[in-house]
Amino acid sequence: MTIQHICIIGAGISGLVAAKTFIEEGYEVTVFEKQQRLGGVWEVSRTYVGLTTQNPKDTYAFSDYPMPASYPEWPTAEQMRNYLESYAQNFGLIEKIRFQAEVTQVKRRTGVKPGWVVSVNCRNHSNDEIQKEEHEYDFVLVCNGLFNIPKIPLVPGKEEFIASGGQVLHSTEFNDNCQIEGKRVIVVGFGRSATDITAYAVHLAKECTLVFRESLWKVPKFFLGLVNIKYILLTRFSEAWLPYRQLQGVEKVLHTFGKPIVWAFWKINEILLRLQFRLDASGMLPDRPMSQSVNCSSAIAPENFYKYLYAGKIKTQKTTIARFCNDGVELANGKRLQADVVIFGTGFRQDVPFLEEKYRRLLIDDRGYLHLYRNLIHPDIPEIGFVGYNSSFFTQLTSEVGAWWLAEYVKGNLALPSRSETIEVMETELHWRQTQWPQDRGNGGCVSPFNFHHLEQLIEDMGVKSHQKGWQRIAEVMMPVNPSTYQKIRQELRGKRLSSVNDSENGDSLETDVTQELLNQQMSIGKS
Repeated sequence: MTIQHICIIGAGISGLVAAKTFIEEGYEVTVFEKQQRLGGVWEVSRTYVGLTTQNPKDTYAFSDYPMPASYPEWPTAEQMRNYLESYAQNFGLIEKIRFQAEVTQVKRRTGVKPGWVVSVNCRNHSNDEIQKEEHEYDFVLVCNGLFNIPKIPLVPGKEEFIASGGQVLHSTEFNDNCQIEGKRVIVVGFGRSATDITAYAVHLAKECTLVFRESLWKVPKFFLGLVNIKYILLTRFSEAWLPYRQLQGVEKVLHTFGKPIVWAFWKINEILLRLQFRLDASGMLPDRPMSQSVNCSSAIAPENFYKYLYAGKIKTQKTTIARFCNDGVELANGKRLQADVVIFGTGFRQDVPFLEEKYRRLLIDDRGYLHLYRNLIHPDIPEIGFVGYNSSFFTQLTSEVGAWWLAEYVKGNLALPSRSETIEVMETELHWRQTQWPQDRGNGGCVSPFNFHHLEQLIEDMGVKSHQKGWQRIAEVMMPVNPSTYQKIRQELRGKRLSSVNDSENGDSLETDVTQELLNQQMSIGKS
């Protein structure tokens, strides 16, 4: 089958880089985005007040498009939107995007030519009515993101609380100071959004309480106020201190004979954080060791968060909300808190509601776990790829390399295992995460903390080299991720493809020359 027309669902980070990749490879691309503007999690209607990146800017850029030098080390949500819009403009993506176009169904196309029928609800800007459309595509890239559908626990009494004048919001709905100014605010959760909003609300709210089930290890932007977190968390060196499924070389030594060294490494990090954040004094020492907490939920501590906790400006309750009341909430520990606003920073749930049901069941099991080979494809869901389902500490890069991998897959350039072997690898990886890495509460869509391992696996699949040699290799291991260096991988990939074409053409030419020589010899023999 010749694949030419590509449908991309979503115009966030993953959708944009997927569109750029496939356009550069010569495909006809259409992007459907249900919001009014691009950006995904950074789109203006979805970002809470005070939001910044979790990454320093040079580690959160695309490989061929650095962020402006004028940006601060941790860009704001508005700066991220500007960066992504600039990226889309620079690479000619805007004209490929249809905004306010929500995909409602992706159904297998019947007939001789395989592919997909994509149903879309599009807003008509002339009369503001919704128009239903159907389009056919050879291949679909699902880029709707793992942070797409807000998750709010079902707590009884919510309607009663709202009827009495209370507000219940998800963190993505907090986008105006007026929503909390002078009010009694309860924030639920301990992830990045919950603690961000809590620290921000201190100076605006009349009262601020954080309700959480479990305190987690947070990391500072600068360890001991000196060392940028990118030198601690975003290196191959730091990744080596966690036991990967397939241990090799130094890592194998570390996690066998070197276990006492590994234990000491993590214990030192814990001590440093306990001292820097005064965790013992503020009653926020996590229950689990730090080595069991490094995953996609890991987050930077908001500025002054622990300072406010220690000073009592942020009140805390380590429990859950049992029910809403007229004037607030009742907690599982029996206490009642008055509140005007309750904000749930409780994350997101994953679903692909538009996918044909029989394929959706293959993708997501009853427990909500995603089943994907390399976090990119399912062998029994033909002509569909998933970009951004390999969330990491530098998601823009894992999405970008994932898009390169999928482009090679569509072109038929990957030497993939058989269907049965692919499923075995896919299920073995998921089982390992569930049993040997149970502290990762993700659903299979997160490749952290083994970000570099994942990237190098994809690069190896594509048949190019991923490592430097000698002293350069040591620098590569110790230094933070540098997205721009991955352009070398892309160039090698294109060079390999060109070389293959040239070899084929030379082989055809050589075969023609040999055939002609044989014919000439036969003609000479006939004449004699």
